[in-house]
Amino acid sequence: MDLPLDTVLVFDQDEDLIVFESFVHATNYLEAIDVSEGEYTAAYSPDARLLALTAPQGPEGPVELTTTDRCDLADLERRVSRYWQRHHTGQPPCDALQTARFLIDRDNQPRKGWLSRVTGLLKRNSPGSESTSRHRDHSTEQDGGGR
Repeated sequence: MDLPLDTVLVFDQDEDLIVFESFVHATNYLEAIDVSEGEYTAAYSPDARLLALTAPQGPEGPVELTTTDRCDLADLERRVSRYWQRHHTGQPPCDALQTARFLIDRDNQPRKGWLSRVTGLLKRNSPGSESTSRHRDHSTEQDGGGR
């Protein structure tokens, strides 16, 4: 998967990383109050261009994201490496492009909603399944022999 041209990597005070597929996604997701209070410490494009993240109308207004002329590959690599150390212990760190692809792919995976999880539990606990039999045997022992 190629990265969209306006992919955004945002780092917060806890050195967590959020990747957005576009400036629009980033500005729609990020809250101006968090930007105003300095929650986000850096924003980058995948090519290490520093992005300016601002809330010019204050904590209740929109978030703006603009491209700057500054590049800082060393800082981006350091931040990405820290992300991997904190969240993927034991795995070798990937570069910024690989990390952005990884996080976008992960976030685009279909997620099971609560109904799918409940249906799966019901199927597992249906008559004749191993977990149901074990549960019934355990209940029988507690009840003193059966119902």
